[in-house]
Amino acid sequence: MKPLFYKILLFTISILLLTGKPAFAQVRPLTMENAVKLALEKNRDLQVATLETAKSTQKVREARSYALPTVAASAQYLYFPQKQVSFLPGSFVGLGENQLATFRVGGSNAFVGGVAVSQPLFQAGIRSGVRAAQIYENASAEGLNEVRAGVVTEVKKAYLDVLITQEQLRLQQQSLLRNEQALKDSRSLLAQGRASRVDTLRAFVSTENLRPEISRLSNRVEITKTILKRTMGLDEQEAIELQDSLRYDKTGFVTPGTDAFFEAVQARPEVHRLELTEKLNREQIALQTAERAPKLSAIGLLQSQAQANHLKLADYSWPLSSYVGLQVNVPIFSGFRTVSRIQQAVITRQQSETQLVNLKEIVRAEVKIGLSNVEEARLRIETQRQTVTVAELGYRITRDRWKQGIASRLELSDAELSLTQAKSNHLQAVYDFLTASVELDKVMGRIR
Repeated sequence: MKPLFYKILLFTISILLLTGKPAFAQVRPLTMENAVKLALEKNRDLQVATLETAKSTQKVREARSYALPTVAASAQYLYFPQKQVSFLPGSFVGLGENQLATFRVGGSNAFVGGVAVSQPLFQAGIRSGVRAAQIYENASAEGLNEVRAGVVTEVKKAYLDVLITQEQLRLQQQSLLRNEQALKDSRSLLAQGRASRVDTLRAFVSTENLRPEISRLSNRVEITKTILKRTMGLDEQEAIELQDSLRYDKTGFVTPGTDAFFEAVQARPEVHRLELTEKLNREQIALQTAERAPKLSAIGLLQSQAQANHLKLADYSWPLSSYVGLQVNVPIFSGFRTVSRIQQAVITRQQSETQLVNLKEIVRAEVKIGLSNVEEARLRIETQRQTVTVAELGYRITRDRWKQGIASRLELSDAELSLTQAKSNHLQAVYDFLTASVELDKVMGRIR
């Protein structure tokens, strides 16, 4: 029995190894640059915008097709339970002049087939339609650039959110270690009779108060990672590990020129898209105005028809008839629809002009605010860097004095809290600088 049992056990283990899921999911290392590249490939908003540009290309093709001939083939079969009636003067059959004679003519089965051709020769709206479609295609491309800039900005900001949360967690963990060491030292001094029980209790409370914040930040790290993965278009279950760090590098920041507003207006895809929209609205006016003009087309028809009282198609006679000619359509009165559409197009153009002026003013304000935020964060970094150095020195001195019994436990707690707060402020300043730089890049139109 034992050999059989072992064989079954080995077989079961082999099946589990072959079909079971791995115990540990593979972790994807992720830099900010790689995160942006992945987002440009997988972000669903960007995919939708890309499809919109593809649709606009087909609109251009559609607009050009109105200048091409239209060819239509048709076929028809009719069965007449009662044959068609024709009317002739009564004199043909000996009736009075005021009487009509009726005859049922034709076969019970009728077949009609033909090919009709229509070629536009003059239609004023075709060229305007093609130009409007081309402008719409260019506007869609700028819309894609706008979405791309938004995706890149959101990914970078989400990446920075994960970094600062991880750093905040690390700061609290360092604070916890310092407080645990202070608690250990307090208990040692209490045993030696060199510290009071109140100091030990205070150290214990300070240590325990840090644990909920660490738990909250640990959960916050996972939340920010989930947001980052969603922004990139990655599966929520995929594990990621960020490779970059939250650091300040002033050499990597490109300061805008003296005329930053002009630079931003020239580069922003939103401005380009709205400028193209204004041109598109002008073409829409021309397109609606063209509806007043006559239309000239060349037309032709080749047709064959046959009738019989049976369905032996081989015995049918299929005579051909055809014609070619010109067709003119002259609009005379359409119930003021054309006039109303022209006025709507004019109003839409006025709206786009106003929106463009307003957008340029918004860009001007965004540039000013963006530059101010970057400069303010940079100054805070310089100030907080010095503050951290002073706080570290103050904590070491206070800790040594406390161990010697010169300083109180309250002074040590204040020094530790000041050090943690100084590091947190410096970290926040670096994060604000990097986030403001990302926003400024978007405002300046540097993301394409």
